[in-house]
Amino acid sequence: MEALRFEPYVRTALWGTEEWLVSAHPSAPGRIQGGGGRTLRDVCPGFPLLIKRIVAEKRLSVQVHPNETTARTVGGEAKTEMWCVLRPGLIFAGFRSGVTRADIERAVDDGSFETLLVRFDAKVGECYFIPGGLVHAIGEGTSVYEVQQSSDTTFRLYDWGRVGADGRPRPLQVAEGLSAMDLSLPPPQPSEGVRCHCFSFERKSSAELAPSALWRAIYLPGSGESLLLPPGETFATDSEAWVTEVPSRAFPMQWQQEHHHVQKGRNRD
Repeated sequence: MEALRFEPYVRTALWGTEEWLVSAHPSAPGRIQGGGGRTLRDVCPGFPLLIKRIVAEKRLSVQVHPNETTARTVGGEAKTEMWCVLRPGLIFAGFRSGVTRADIERAVDDGSFETLLVRFDAKVGECYFIPGGLVHAIGEGTSVYEVQQSSDTTFRLYDWGRVGADGRPRPLQVAEGLSAMDLSLPPPQPSEGVRCHCFSFERKSSAELAPSALWRAIYLPGSGESLLLPPGETFATDSEAWVTEVPSRAFPMQWQQEHHHVQKGRNRD
């Protein structure tokens, strides 16, 4: 199977846009270019990541996502993510030392939420790791490349006092957000890459990728091109490339078992 490229899918929001570059999520699976209508969900229904390009013209809400444990109690899909900065700007991630749940509940009501958050002046190429349970917001003017678990669950804690297109405040999910957040998580440290249980991400000045047993997502920041490399395929470029590897353990157990069965069948052939 050759490298997969997908037709663009863009969501427009009050704060800006997000383009889903690689997705097998049921709400918007990526349509394969030249694929006769097939989607990534058809080819690899268990693909565990969702990759986006986010352009924030205004601040996103202060929000949090559940992790694998809290998703079982508060509902929704677990979401750990990371951002690599495409356009510099503000990022809020994590709380200042000593912030308590009572402080957060009070800040939701009195509008002082920003004073609780750690603020970063994010630079191009910096990476920020946002595990499920870490409260965060992307600030105005910032654009990021986002790698996340395949999830569309967000609990909005605070929305900066603004109103939606209907002239009314957008709904908050404060109870769910408070249950999903983890105050023990430290603010992220800007880095050059990320490695976690869901994925690994690194920036390369150029790339010559040999065949691998892993799925790899490749983003070329110079051109904005995005592609997905199935196992066994190679890729080379003289340009800067951002490479995300998907460990097999990140796939749902059912998919792992089915994939293993197919591989065993192929080996017997």
